[in-house]
Amino acid sequence: MSGTRPQNFFVCVRRHALALACFLGGALAPGALRCETPAYRLQPASFADLPGFAQDRLAEALKIFAKTCDRPLRASVHVEKFDRKAQAEVCGAVRNGEGRTNALAFFQRRFQPFRIVANASGDAFFTGYYQPEIAGSLAPSAAFPTPVYGVPPDLVVLPPGKRTGALAGLTAARRELNGALAPFPDRAAIEDGALEQARVVRKLVYLRDNVDLFLAQVQGSARVRLTDGRVLLLTFAGRNGQPYTALARVLVQRGITTPSEMTMTRLTAWIRAHGVGRGQPGDDLLRLNRSFVFFNARIEKGPESQPRGGSGSALTPLRSIAVDKHVWPYGLPFFIDSAMPWRSAAPEPFRRVVVAQDTGSAIVGPARADIYFGLGDLVGARAAEIRHHGQFFILLPIPNRDRIEP
Repeated sequence: MSGTRPQNFFVCVRRHALALACFLGGALAPGALRCETPAYRLQPASFADLPGFAQDRLAEALKIFAKTCDRPLRASVHVEKFDRKAQAEVCGAVRNGEGRTNALAFFQRRFQPFRIVANASGDAFFTGYYQPEIAGSLAPSAAFPTPVYGVPPDLVVLPPGKRTGALAGLTAARRELNGALAPFPDRAAIEDGALEQARVVRKLVYLRDNVDLFLAQVQGSARVRLTDGRVLLLTFAGRNGQPYTALARVLVQRGITTPSEMTMTRLTAWIRAHGVGRGQPGDDLLRLNRSFVFFNARIEKGPESQPRGGSGSALTPLRSIAVDKHVWPYGLPFFIDSAMPWRSAAPEPFRRVVVAQDTGSAIVGPARADIYFGLGDLVGARAAEIRHHGQFFILLPIPNRDRIEP
């Protein structure tokens, strides 16, 4: 989404200053430029340490958590103090209706809060992402010449042990006819036609230019309004494994703008204003980001359906977050304590339970989350303004006998 996700504009959060320097991102679009995952620790806390927790609409948050419980927990990472058995017990309790009449008591009884303390940063960093709506066509034309590709059949995900030699630093590769692995073409090569010679190439839809494609890739999903009025839903399906480059950071380094002034809207406006034709400055900037996202597509069956995150669960505005899937498993609840302009241009407290349901290219590190804002450009403008620091807590399900007092 995030993505996506958005997500929005910082690539690697090792230090407060580096976060500002690495501005840009995308959430729903998983797999990213991997900085070395910062170390962190979980500091035991009490619910009294979570400002505004009791005032949150916890019954609503519990419903979102329950939806994720319906999907199997997939986690390849180790989280200290995370008890899979306790997670199963909590999910079973939710299914049996526990917490329906008193969600606050349920959270207090079934979860232990921990403050996430990243060793390289004193606090957490939050961005926002959304699902854009863009115009497109199922057939190519002069108005819609830019293809959106499905996952190529020769794309393979690289486990860490295979990322050596020519594949060092890559997260995916191309399986050649002789069975050997080679780096997958980067964005520039793909835009120059590298996939047209593939054994099977699927073009899902056509967009008006590479900027709309880039926007969908950064967000990790998009609603494509077709010429016949139908809506085609694009969802993240894979990426070429090449390094992700923060284009907004490039503009900041060139002295064109400052981090405080940069948003996704301003970035895409700059690219279009400087030309997206071959050899023009806008296109040259896009090609610096070698990462390229592939999609799945389906026609929307009902109105205003929310996209599904990397967890497989439908996202909920202001309750779903994208996290670094190399650090946190999907399905766990978190609590955010920050001040940000999430409802209007004026910053105000954002204190609520959110659930990890997605991942994103720019979401790197333990004290990092991308908040899903919803559908369309109106919420997209609000999401683009979210680049704020605060406190980040994880709520781990553990048996009552194991509760830790800070």
